[in-house]
Amino acid sequence: MSFELGALAWLGAAALVLTLAVVVGVCWPVRFEVSGRARGEPNGAWVVAGGMSLSFVSVAFVFARGAPLTFSLMLFGRRVSSKSLPTLVGRVFRPVPERVKSVSWSVWARIEPIGLGLKLLEERRHLRLRYLVIDVDYGFRDPLLTGRLVGALAALSGVLPAVIELRQRPRWDLEDSWTVSVDGRAVVKPWLVLLHVGAYVVRQLSSRRPAPRKPDSITERPSEVR
Repeated sequence: MSFELGALAWLGAAALVLTLAVVVGVCWPVRFEVSGRARGEPNGAWVVAGGMSLSFVSVAFVFARGAPLTFSLMLFGRRVSSKSLPTLVGRVFRPVPERVKSVSWSVWARIEPIGLGLKLLEERRHLRLRYLVIDVDYGFRDPLLTGRLVGALAALSGVLPAVIELRQRPRWDLEDSWTVSVDGRAVVKPWLVLLHVGAYVVRQLSSRRPAPRKPDSITERPSEVR
């Protein structure tokens, strides 16, 4: 009897620890970082490079005029080789069977898109922006255009939230060139967002059940009707 009570106590403690771990994992915020840089030259050349990271997943890209778009993926700090990346993408985006497509479309038809969009906007409370810094360095051949952009960006920076900082450095060298740098950090609770959105979808599916099919109408012959 004592052995059974001890085993039951250990099972209860293990269940409690597992429950606390799940709750902490769902509610624990995850850091989301984004960084990018774009540059344009007077000869028409341009290049855009950036990256973003969410927890253990990081993605970086480079795109330039006359060059193909290049991606790189990192998982748990280790870069996924370019040879295995197409295989990974092929597994994720492999063709979906027709049966799965039909079921997905039937489920989607029972969900209100506007309500789902409003629910996603409501879940923005689980996203907190720490800072976002935007640096703009620009100049144009037309000094009047440069002056107008200076005034527009100055007015925009005055109405932005405190966590968003817009810094500009206009140049008056009468050349068409620009540079934009973005650096930001936010904290998000993705599992909590998915949990709330999933519960909303389940409620929508349970409340909007498909109407039962009406039985085929039976036409009676006039001779049988009295």
